[in-house]
Amino acid sequence: MVWACARLEIKSPNLFAQVEKHAERFVKEGNPQEISNTVWACAKLGVKSPNLFSQVEKHAEQFVKEGNPQEIANTVLACAKLRIKSPNLFAQVEKHTERFVKEGNPQEIANRVWACARLGIKFPNLCAQVEKHADKLVKEDKAEEITNT
Repeated sequence: MVWACARLEIKSPNLFAQVEKHAERFVKEGNPQEISNTVWACAKLGVKSPNLFSQVEKHAEQFVKEGNPQEIANTVLACAKLRIKSPNLFAQVEKHTERFVKEGNPQEIANRVWACARLGIKFPNLCAQVEKHADKLVKEDKAEEITNT
């Protein structure tokens, strides 16, 4: 529902208030796709939802382990768009960077790099992996993604 609201640019304050109210259960019981779609919807509509992002931060280790590159990229992008620094989330992403660069596509990698830059987070492992896989990334990437990475 929240994803559809964001796509249609409908703020739906009561719906987002209920998500915020039940964020702990939602993050504990939800899968990474559901969580990433929800935080993306918040970012798209400019809804801060501190409890939701706090729960993502609290459960970051499990979320990052279970999430695929797109889900994780969308989540860190949402944090960056709302200017929410989430140290544990970003530390877990940095820890699993090699997997995300190997399995992810250039857009997902560009989103991670952009999120770190926007929040002023230094990610030495991410930068090293981008450097290591630069030939693949440049061959597969669009000019916009190369420019933004």
